[in-house]
Amino acid sequence: MKKYNAPKVRESKSVQVLTTIWLVPFLAMIIALWLAFQYYAKLGSTIEISFESNAGLIANQSQIKLRDVTIGMVTKISLSKDGKGVIVQAKMNKEVNPYLNDKAKFWIVHPDVGSHGISGLDTLVSGSYIELYGVKEEETKKKFVGLEKPYIDQTANGEYYLLAAPNSYNITEGSNVYYRMIKVGRVERVGIAPNGKQINFTIFVKKEYSKYVNKKSQFYANSAVSIDFSQGKVDMSIASISQIVHGGISIYTPVQTIHSDKNNTIAQEKVFPLYKNLSEMKEKHLMTGMDNKIYKFNFKNSINRLEIGSPVEFNGFQVGYVTDIDSSFDENNQSIKSDVYAIVHTKAFTGKSSQIEGSKMIEELVRNGLKAQLNSNIPMVGSQFIDLVFNKDENNELLVDNNFSIFPTIKTAEGSNILNEVEKVLVKLENLELEKLLSSATELLDQNKKPVNNLLKDLRKTINHFDTTVKNLNKLTEQDALQTLPQDIEGTLNQLSTTLEEIQKLSKDYNADSIFASELSITLKEVTQMAESMGAISHKLERKTNALLLGDE
Repeated sequence: MKKYNAPKVRESKSVQVLTTIWLVPFLAMIIALWLAFQYYAKLGSTIEISFESNAGLIANQSQIKLRDVTIGMVTKISLSKDGKGVIVQAKMNKEVNPYLNDKAKFWIVHPDVGSHGISGLDTLVSGSYIELYGVKEEETKKKFVGLEKPYIDQTANGEYYLLAAPNSYNITEGSNVYYRMIKVGRVERVGIAPNGKQINFTIFVKKEYSKYVNKKSQFYANSAVSIDFSQGKVDMSIASISQIVHGGISIYTPVQTIHSDKNNTIAQEKVFPLYKNLSEMKEKHLMTGMDNKIYKFNFKNSINRLEIGSPVEFNGFQVGYVTDIDSSFDENNQSIKSDVYAIVHTKAFTGKSSQIEGSKMIEELVRNGLKAQLNSNIPMVGSQFIDLVFNKDENNELLVDNNFSIFPTIKTAEGSNILNEVEKVLVKLENLELEKLLSSATELLDQNKKPVNNLLKDLRKTINHFDTTVKNLNKLTEQDALQTLPQDIEGTLNQLSTTLEEIQKLSKDYNADSIFASELSITLKEVTQMAESMGAISHKLERKTNALLLGDE
């Protein structure tokens, strides 16, 4: 049997350190080092941001974003040393380091539900995150104080305007701003004024629409339902679903001022009044500015129909509103004493070319006889308002009491308006001397007593005859024959209707175009021919009596 040569294995007596079995972990280690290098190469600075509270941030999960790009990660959240806030530590990407300077602004974005809708909707899935606004410069800071509200970029592509109103009218940050029902911006800020007298609004209008806003523009809060009773008709309009859900502010600008050559530039300190709704905006106002001053009024009339919010008017234009009514019992007069406080827009009393302040002008007007009185558009039932009128019978000065200027008042004439008219009518009736008129009428009746009595007797007879006639008619209608008469008439009419239908049917059957008429015509022709034949036979028999037996020959 032939044997094949087997391979010979040579034993190695040396130690092999680098073998193929070490290649896999070596490559894994290189990859891990490379990934670690990439990770640490991207890491930028570690920063600290302090907030008043944590609005849903989670360590190692919540992100930091700049223009919707993730640029960092929250790594730790802890209380501040004084316990009044929280400290958020975050690792930033290396390319963001140039944005970490004095111009950097941080705030927390979280879901918020308000009258303007839902903001931060993306956070419902991803969770709360921190937004950064910054300008690329040299890195100078690593500790920041976060904002509780989103930062307003004053260099944005648009314009910002300031509004003021007595109340917020349910307008919140993020509400829309409209011009002619088109969305042109948003509400950026809503807050109480530092003096506590009003609510301030900051709105943003996009650059392409800012040309439609000038110093003649007016602003009003949108209403879900608007009803207008002017011009003798009712005009009701309902806002769109978007406006009802989001709410917002509308802008009205007179058309002739949009491209006018006149200087309609808005001053930097200009504050526009925000009206409650469109109807209030249409009313007459002199609110050319928001320079307000509180005045105190003491009225001698009853103020039971004066309310907080009632207007203060001058020559039919609203220049302020009532802010408070302080009533108390007056022991001396045993009546109710009321102190009325009202805000007056002093800027309304400043002329276009005048350099005198509004409050100084009011002082001058008071010296010239300007006083306040209660008035009402609808007497006795309408709500009252403060009307500033001139009464030059007595000049006054503005007195000061507890830092409030006391406005001089005059008592409204009792029984004004409709009551005066009623009084005039009563005077006229009194002048008619009704007693003499009644006595003359009585004397006239006495003189004609007999004719009147005869007339009354004749009238009674006529009434009695009429009554008898009515009774006879009732008896006649109650007879059985009359009771059954309608039934008999109805039966007769039914029979007559049936007869007419049969006659109509018969006329249709025997008219000129009917079958009967054609058959009758043929029969008559045959009868005529037969009559002619019988006539010929009769003549033959007359000539020859035996013709039937012997024939005609």
